[in-house]
Amino acid sequence: LMAVILTGAALIREREHGTIEHLLVMPLNAFQIAMAKVWANGLIILVAFTLSMMIMAEQVLAVPIAGSKLLLTFGAAVYLFAAAAIGILLGTMARTMAQFALLTVMAIIPIIMLSGGMSPIESQPEYIQPVTWLLPSRHFMEFAQAVVFRGADLSAVWPVLINMAGLGAVFLAVSLFMFR
Repeated sequence: LMAVILTGAALIREREHGTIEHLLVMPLNAFQIAMAKVWANGLIILVAFTLSMMIMAEQVLAVPIAGSKLLLTFGAAVYLFAAAAIGILLGTMARTMAQFALLTVMAIIPIIMLSGGMSPIESQPEYIQPVTWLLPSRHFMEFAQAVVFRGADLSAVWPVLINMAGLGAVFLAVSLFMFR
């Protein structure tokens, strides 16, 4: 969820310092500006995820990963795109860093609680369960559990990856529509 915070904060910081106007007068469109924020911050988090998986999970904690580490890293990259798109969306909605902080708190807490990581989706109220399909974190938890615990391969988890990428594309499209 650092992707949400970092990408949105980067966009707000550019707006507050006036450099977003400099970017907009260059031969760049809003998509290129947003993707630069998404991939710059996402790459840093993906490297940290990979190092954490290889050093902390496997070496220090001796947690066995049943599936492909490369597939897990790829799935994390897809999730980071979707999470960063949420950050860009929140960054376009907020005008100041304080507003962004409040929006982030209001968004991240439900994202964490409804992802299925704290409690199974099935144990959540029935009227909330359909809402969880709109959260990339729910799909990532399903993906990660399948790869790490059950050793699932790409043929078993590709629908989940498509869902995550699709949600990220929708969040990014909405944020680009709102981008000024």
